[in-house]
Amino acid sequence: MRRMIVVCAVGALVAGSPAVASVSANAAGSAPTWSTANPQHSPPVDASSMTYDEATGQLVRFGRSATDQGCPPDITWTWDGANWADHQQVNAPNDRQSPTMGYDAATQQVVMFGGNSQSCGTPPGQTGYLGGIADTWTWNGSIWTEQHPVTSPPGGESGCAAYDAQTQQFIMYGGYAPFSTGPGSPSNETWQWTNGNWTQLTSASTPPPGFCAMTYDPVRKELVMLVTETFTAASAADNGANNVLETWTWNGTGWSRAVDLPSTSAVGPLSFDPDTGTDIAYIDQYTSCSVVSCPFTDETWSWDGSAWTKTATNTPQAGAVGGGSYDAATHQFVMFGGLPANANVQKPVTWLYSSRGSSTVTPVRLSGADRQSTAVAVSTSTFATAGSASVVVLARADQFADALAGGPLAAAKHGPLLLTSSGSLDAVTKAEIQRVLPAGGTVYLLGGTSALSDAVATAITAMGDVPMRVAGTDRYATAVAIAGVMGNPATVFEASGVNFPDALSAVPAAVAAHGAILLTSGSAPVAVTTTYLAAHATTRYAIGGPAAYADPSAIGIAGADRYATSDAVALAFFPTVTGVTVASAVNFPDALAGGPVAGTASQPVLLVPGSGASGSLPEPISSYLTTHAGEVTSVRAFGGVNAVASSVLSEVAAALH
Repeated sequence: MRRMIVVCAVGALVAGSPAVASVSANAAGSAPTWSTANPQHSPPVDASSMTYDEATGQLVRFGRSATDQGCPPDITWTWDGANWADHQQVNAPNDRQSPTMGYDAATQQVVMFGGNSQSCGTPPGQTGYLGGIADTWTWNGSIWTEQHPVTSPPGGESGCAAYDAQTQQFIMYGGYAPFSTGPGSPSNETWQWTNGNWTQLTSASTPPPGFCAMTYDPVRKELVMLVTETFTAASAADNGANNVLETWTWNGTGWSRAVDLPSTSAVGPLSFDPDTGTDIAYIDQYTSCSVVSCPFTDETWSWDGSAWTKTATNTPQAGAVGGGSYDAATHQFVMFGGLPANANVQKPVTWLYSSRGSSTVTPVRLSGADRQSTAVAVSTSTFATAGSASVVVLARADQFADALAGGPLAAAKHGPLLLTSSGSLDAVTKAEIQRVLPAGGTVYLLGGTSALSDAVATAITAMGDVPMRVAGTDRYATAVAIAGVMGNPATVFEASGVNFPDALSAVPAAVAAHGAILLTSGSAPVAVTTTYLAAHATTRYAIGGPAAYADPSAIGIAGADRYATSDAVALAFFPTVTGVTVASAVNFPDALAGGPVAGTASQPVLLVPGSGASGSLPEPISSYLTTHAGEVTSVRAFGGVNAVASSVLSEVAAALH
């Protein structure tokens, strides 16, 4: 299996190191090519930074708008494979361009340092040069939080950062501190972010000061950096036309120089691409720049660890001062913006470097006459042989909370999640328990007697099976009790216990991560959940906006609506898939019954409009299907035509084709 370094040098901007994923099915298809996307929404165009957030599967963009005045909070943008979405936050980082960004695997957060804020000067209380910000922020997938390190690098922009998985170091290098007038002060300092503080490191050999780009290379197990010296007397005389792109590597203790990239160019972000099996570099070669024009010749290069080779024939002429990063969740190298040759206006264009896959799969429907029967159909498809289940997990059919928390329990105990009426054991469910469970087996009853009555437990006993009630004083305590039966997993998924849409997507993700699901009271924490988290949870994910606000310290995975959240969960936990499942977003039973099955198969549950809903397949869902079309070989729909309309399944198939 080959790996690759992807370099996008489209201006003095930085991207971090994405997740190292297995090579996708796209890699085996046609060769990747450059193309333009047609997003419904686009960020403003100006010098910004992009990085891939491995914990959440987000491609994150942050940076100022060309029209910003004063020091307004900036807007964070994320990419879903086909469209940009904005994330606005109170007390967000203020206006800046070209901050240094990278993903820190040790904290599972994006780290952002500094930037250039010449439009508003250095904010009160900040250190650094006029226009050079020296603050540090972390992004948990939903919220930026300012950090307050004891020591900090000097303020500046356009440095580079990446996480060294071999040495477990988050390293930042270079950049420059701009003045309000004049060229500024370039840096050749190396800093490490650890335990909430910056520490300066030394090296026997030191790269030149200036713009840089960095990524982690898992093949050679070292950081790789491109750097070009900025604002020397020579570069000032020719507007940077003769800048040399030097290649440097970091082994955990020091820098070593490798072979230069044979082109005079601006330098930009680097990323690691696990999909194409080649090393790719995208650069802007230029000869000189004036106030009104920069004659760029954009090129694609490949790096094999010892030499650079020019490659690709359809390199876009995107120009400089753009941004880019490889997106491991959608298997695309994404670039945005840029200053084309002979122009001084940046273009809001999104460029993609990817292999367009396709699938001829036909969706298969699993359904019954009602919600109980659909749960039985799902059980029958998974446990086809009589007596093949180890347990049965039983929840009430008219409420979502207990079934939600019980989904991971069903998967962990190797049994189906079945539904029944609160007051009695429904006949179709009784028959399935008798079929799927060996005589004398355990049936977990979720919730107290108001959820599943004593009559239900009595019916289980009369069948010769053993009812085991798992309950708390309310839905929140019941979820904690279920986690206890699972052995108190250290990974916990938090979801709102007040409303179900965001929670539906959490079940397969929790199953895949061997985690439990606990509940928040909407955007407010709950005491019993908080107590459990303090005692057991070392990794926490908050699914949906309300849960993310209830626990800001968790890794937040949320979208603008239920469909975008479903897509965000799929990108974070299922970046590579061979199958997907779809279920109605307007009701919960089918998705909850199918969630354990989907998670066990390493498949997301994608939410689609119900049969009574108007409109077509939501963009976030269609984009996930389109970008994974080369991988998907199976599609299952949970629920009948009254839950998932045939027209919606046709759109699902079309997105994959």
